[in-house]
Amino acid sequence: MHRRVFLRAAALTGGTLAFPTAADAATHNAVAVDPALVLRERLHELLLGTTATTVRTPPVGVDRLARLATAARDRFAASDYLALAEQLPALVDAAEATAASRPDPAAARALATAYALTCRALIKLEVSGLEWVAADRAQRAAREGEDPLLLAEARRLIASAVRRTGDHDRAQALTLAAADDLAATTRPGHLVMLSSLYCSASYAAARAGHRADAVDLLAQGAETVDRLGEDPRRPGALANLVSHRVSAAHLLGDAGTALAHANSLPLSAFPTAERRGRVLVDAASAYMMWGKPDMAYRTLLTAERFAPGEVRTRTAVRELVSDLLASSRRAAMPGLDGLAARVHAVA
Repeated sequence: MHRRVFLRAAALTGGTLAFPTAADAATHNAVAVDPALVLRERLHELLLGTTATTVRTPPVGVDRLARLATAARDRFAASDYLALAEQLPALVDAAEATAASRPDPAAARALATAYALTCRALIKLEVSGLEWVAADRAQRAAREGEDPLLLAEARRLIASAVRRTGDHDRAQALTLAAADDLAATTRPGHLVMLSSLYCSASYAAARAGHRADAVDLLAQGAETVDRLGEDPRRPGALANLVSHRVSAAHLLGDAGTALAHANSLPLSAFPTAERRGRVLVDAASAYMMWGKPDMAYRTLLTAERFAPGEVRTRTAVRELVSDLLASSRRAAMPGLDGLAARVHAVA
């Protein structure tokens, strides 16, 4: 099966693993600013309050807050983390000022969105411990905002912070506890979240090496996606499921299976740049595991084409590119030094 997956992936022209040439990569200008460094510093300042300011942010209308929250979500979806690093502090300041002036669930919901995005961005960087802070603040704001979906997302992020400490079993249990609260739902939006929770729990199980649990939880995620029927949110939920199938297979050492899942949907099925970048980075890691560093390199170039911010920010990419730099097959990867410069990787 592995050989068939490899040949099919190499032949694709419009699917998940359609590769650019080295000349395509040369069109990317080297990035002088390290987005991971900027993002880390701005988010640490946001969470630790280390930036002194003499200007108090005035309260704003809830409609304005909603627009700010939507803009921040859009920046995350586009993997534009430099812009997100500027938008999140402004959103937090505005939401905190508004909630302080007149307690309002809408302000709390905007605040929960901001802290959830902060946590999700931190998870793409090296472990700092501040993921806990952001997730906890998201949870408290979600409760005040009386939004069960924001609360479920915050609980999922707390579990992700636990997982990053290495306590995968506890992370799985916390995620499933959040899923239990939505298990009886029939509302489409809740079903999308429920599927996401099962997928996150499967990731924790795969991290722990619990193959049976990971497979079972992905099956529950798939069943939940099927419950969406013809709802327009189903394609996005399916793409998230496939992305987690790729991640779980890779973590369990099944590189060929991971690539088969990566090729089960066209890249256009993944609705955002962040999701496209994420699945392509996982596919590149699977190629590296499989002993195909040149294919891993070409997959990263594809990821950079569709989601440059994702590739140039994530710690996982830097580690993978560092491994590529040490490969004995560097001659098959023209332009690798340029990619390493753009993602700030070191040999």
